[in-house]
Amino acid sequence: MMVRTLLIAGFVCCAFTQSAQAGMPSIGLTEIAELRLQTISFFLMVLLVSAFIFKLLWNLLAKDFPKLPVLSYKGALAGTVLWGLMFLFVLTMISGARELLTPGAWEKTGNTYQLVDSKTEEPETPDELLEERRKQLGELRTALFMHVATHEGKFPEKAENATFTEEFWFQPGDLRVKYGYVAGDKKTEPAEPLAFEQAVYGDDQQLVLFTDGAIKVLPPKAAQEVLNGK
Repeated sequence: MMVRTLLIAGFVCCAFTQSAQAGMPSIGLTEIAELRLQTISFFLMVLLVSAFIFKLLWNLLAKDFPKLPVLSYKGALAGTVLWGLMFLFVLTMISGARELLTPGAWEKTGNTYQLVDSKTEEPETPDELLEERRKQLGELRTALFMHVATHEGKFPEKAENATFTEEFWFQPGDLRVKYGYVAGDKKTEPAEPLAFEQAVYGDDQQLVLFTDGAIKVLPPKAAQEVLNGK
């Protein structure tokens, strides 16, 4: 009788959420409070029904296994709550471990989390981009001088003759543009142009690498004169 009363009460809470319109005065609820009441009512209804189904399944299984005790509705309700708390604890541990393994990779959106979109990051400033360009050309310089150290002090005559990986030849950015290379024999004294950026950044700066290891930032016109002079 108690079980039937609880189920009927839960059903009534879920089905009738409007304010009473009879002669008795009623307390008006805000929209947020009404939504919360509906959520709590639905949760309680699902909990009661789940416990009832769990009781039926357990006692059905107990018929084939006499050693299993007959489960009352109170026991089924307590077991359902306990299992729910255990699952909540496990999911919380998984969420915490995910955040520890990938810090900053997830952001909260409402009641859930989603991966941070890398495209939403702020674009690089001109100074940051120039520093990245210097660093990338510096890595190419290191690779070229390693080639010199293992080839009797000579630079490769062509970019294709270099002994290092092709990734060193790509400039920073999404365009995947390769550095230009001055073909032919090159001397360190006096210093000569060795490699240079393609003018794809839309500014008045172009980096040129010389055979003495210097990286100079030149206006495109001055860089063109230096390369033509070679």
